[in-house]
Amino acid sequence: MIRCDRVSVELGGQLVIAPLSLHARAGEAWAIVGPSGAGKSTLVAAIATAVPLHGGDAVVHGYSVRREGEAVRRLIGYAPDAPPDWPGLRAREFLELFAAASGLRKEAATQAVAKSLAMARLDPAGRDPLGTLAAGHAKHLLIARALLHDPEVLLFDDPFSGLDSSQAQAVEQLIGDACLMGKTVLAAVDDGGVPACFTHLAVLREGRLVAEGRNDPAAFATGRRWRFAIRSPGHSADAGTAVATLVAEVELVDDDTLVVVIDPAVVGPHALVAAVVRAGLPVEAAGYEPPWQAQV
Repeated sequence: MIRCDRVSVELGGQLVIAPLSLHARAGEAWAIVGPSGAGKSTLVAAIATAVPLHGGDAVVHGYSVRREGEAVRRLIGYAPDAPPDWPGLRAREFLELFAAASGLRKEAATQAVAKSLAMARLDPAGRDPLGTLAAGHAKHLLIARALLHDPEVLLFDDPFSGLDSSQAQAVEQLIGDACLMGKTVLAAVDDGGVPACFTHLAVLREGRLVAEGRNDPAAFATGRRWRFAIRSPGHSADAGTAVATLVAEVELVDDDTLVVVIDPAVVGPHALVAAVVRAGLPVEAAGYEPPWQAQV
């Protein structure tokens, strides 16, 4: 469980996170989204005790980030965006350092390190220097390090950057499994593509929490209009006619694609696709454009 109570953070004399309150419960995975510079990474780092709080407090499983940082660090697994600049350190040595810091000893530490190397898809001997790792392997190593001591709370900064599709799917599975096990996950994520493994969404702009709710467009629909694309090869104009009475605007992108503006309180995406199909027209693809999380 993570509870932020009017948390604020200053960096270089500038307020990066304005007083912000958020409650992530056990079994929930929260994606923190927003434009570049919104404060997503800073918020995650502050909860991980990597950045000091300026005001308010965050409580992690009953422990105060402000007053009980060491206890918080024992409970969390934190994966920053990039590994530290320790180019001469090898992967096994890197993991062994953090295993020891987490309180793992002897056989438990050896097993945890071996499991982490396998998860990161690295040489079982762990001889790869940190400075030579490809982006995907480095990201997996950081996530594997966060999991070394089986923490109750996982804090990830941009966990999908640098990953190929299979690597990203593995991380999505990991987050989904963590929720099923009753853990709490909080991650700074690119709002251009928030996977379904996240149960909730929090939107930051200029360090302020502007919206929060379940990872479902219906939870953010009130008072909003969404851009929705329908691809009907060779029939975009006819498809536009089929949905014209249901939407606020119709834009023909080309002969194959149209983009409509919808009010989810009036009509949902399924109704639009159904209207095109009833008109006898093909539908090759349909979806929010850009992803709905980026439109919040």
